[in-house]
Amino acid sequence: MELKFKFLGKSCWILDIDNKVKIGSNPSFNVKKGSDTKFIEPHDEAFKNVKLWLITECTPNSFDEEGAKVIELDSKIIARKECGKLLRDKKNSNIYFLDWFKKIEFEIKGYKIIVEGVPTYKGGGFLSSPILGKANGYLLTVIDNENKRKRIYVTGETIYQENIIKTLIYYPIDLMITNIENIKNNYFSGEKTMDLVMLNSFIRTLNPKEVITIFSKGEKARKEIQKYIELIEIGEEKNIY
Repeated sequence: MELKFKFLGKSCWILDIDNKVKIGSNPSFNVKKGSDTKFIEPHDEAFKNVKLWLITECTPNSFDEEGAKVIELDSKIIARKECGKLLRDKKNSNIYFLDWFKKIEFEIKGYKIIVEGVPTYKGGGFLSSPILGKANGYLLTVIDNENKRKRIYVTGETIYQENIIKTLIYYPIDLMITNIENIKNNYFSGEKTMDLVMLNSFIRTLNPKEVITIFSKGEKARKEIQKYIELIEIGEEKNIY
C-alpha cells in the first residue's frame, strides 16, 4: 500500500492512498491582516475528490467557513460537535461527530478505514495542569482487499501527555503526522504547545516508521524553527511505502 502526503499550508494536508482514495484534514484559508502565513488556494486540484475529511478542532487556524466550502457534498466528515456550526450547509454530506476513544468504520472504494478519536491536551503556565481541549487527534487504520494495513496517527494540536501514549502504545504506527508550534516552551507563562522536546518524546515512545512534521504559522517563524528541525514545505509531496 502506497501513501502520498501533500502539505497544503496552515494545518491542512491531503493523504492519497494508492491513487484511489484521498483523505484530507483541516481546510482553512482565513488569515489575520498583516499575517505572512501562506497556503495553497482553495481552487487547487488537490481539494478535488477528497472522500474523507478529518477536522481536528474548530479554530481559525484549523477549520473555517472558507474551508468548509471546499468540502464536496459526497465527502464524509469527521469532526467534534463544536464544528457543527460551520457544517450547517452540508446537508447531503455524511457528517460524524466523534468523541475521544470512539471508533467509526467506513468502506471507501474497496478500503476499510477505521478512525478512532484520540485525546489532545493543552496547558497553561508552570503551575497549570494540562486541560481538556475541544479538539481531536485521530488514529486511522487503512486496510486494503489483501488485508494489508497502514496505521496513521494524526496528533492534532496537542502537547505530549501520558494519557495519549496509553491509547496508542500497543499499535505499530506507520506514519505520524504531527503539528509543532515552538522550538522550546516557556513553562512559566503562556500556553504550552508542541515543542521539540515533546515531539521527541512522542517519537521515542511510539516509534513510528515515518514522521511528517508540519508547522502552521507564518513564514518568518518557519525559517527560525527550520534551523532545528526539518519541516515539510507547503506544496511538497512525500511518498510513504
